[in-house]
Amino acid sequence: MAKKIKVGIIGAGGISRQHVEGYQKCPDAEVIAICDILPQRAKALAEEFHIPKWFDSAARLLALKEIDAVSVCTPNYDHMRSSVLALRAGKHVLCEKPIAMNARQAQRMVEAARQARKKLQIGLDKRFSSGVQFAKQVIAEGRVGKPYYARSLSIRRRGVPSWGVFGQKKLQGGGALIDIGVHSIDTAWYLMGCPRPVAVVGKTYRTIGDTPGHVGMFGPWDYKTYDVEDFAVALVRFAGGATMMIESAFCVNLDKNVFGCNIVGDKGGVSLDPLQVHLEAAGYLMDCTPNHLPRVQTYHAEVAAFVDAVAQNKPSPVPGSQIVWVQKIMDGIYASSRASREVRIK
Repeated sequence: MAKKIKVGIIGAGGISRQHVEGYQKCPDAEVIAICDILPQRAKALAEEFHIPKWFDSAARLLALKEIDAVSVCTPNYDHMRSSVLALRAGKHVLCEKPIAMNARQAQRMVEAARQARKKLQIGLDKRFSSGVQFAKQVIAEGRVGKPYYARSLSIRRRGVPSWGVFGQKKLQGGGALIDIGVHSIDTAWYLMGCPRPVAVVGKTYRTIGDTPGHVGMFGPWDYKTYDVEDFAVALVRFAGGATMMIESAFCVNLDKNVFGCNIVGDKGGVSLDPLQVHLEAAGYLMDCTPNHLPRVQTYHAEVAAFVDAVAQNKPSPVPGSQIVWVQKIMDGIYASSRASREVRIK
């Protein structure tokens, strides 16, 4: 019987539950420890999921020599610190999205993984959905031709999180763009084939979140501490001439919530939400929808992929070295908005 991958969880907030459940569904993995700076939270999750050990610090958890890998499930401001600590302690790392607060931090994480010769995977779970994988296969088969344009949409009409620190820039690095926009940007970029971004022009707005009296799909939020963007819009240019339009919002006066993307090629196109393939054949324009796609719990799928990469010593499907470019796109949007001009991405 192959040795099980022994796992520790850093951070016992809401998203950690998805990671624990994912590992417990993997026959090749075993969660043996969890930690949180609020020890009662770590203790509660340990008791609920029958995790043998719990701690009040990452350092104490990482001191366990038997741990092979960790999930970093802390707020954005801690992603770099905990990931680098874990990598230097000889552990493989699955870090929640975004990779970090900015590209400089992300690059430090990637360098730590390189030096430690350990895997650094980023929790962009939407790549594992059946719809995205279907679209990826359609594009790989050449049915849409060469992709040259994409739209990335992550729009909530009124969807400011009412929990956590999502509205505080010093702890999150940004608002809608870095929290939910990162998913749709990565999805569109992944489907395009991960071309290298070279420049971006963008604008961010804060017009609703820091004022009182608004309706929210998650209930009222703390508008007094809210200092991040409500809405971001951008156009990214890639090497080779392709472009991507980005819209991301926690709250904006549009008609509906949208999460998805469109990929446009010279032979056809693919849309997510709803999933369709747009083709021209036999003298007609056609919009095709698959009859059935399996339901995939994407958090569990990303955990399974991480465990497989560690167990089989093969490349991660969402490596940190790749996702640095997603962070550079977001950094570029923020920089462009501040400067009111296009900025280069290097």
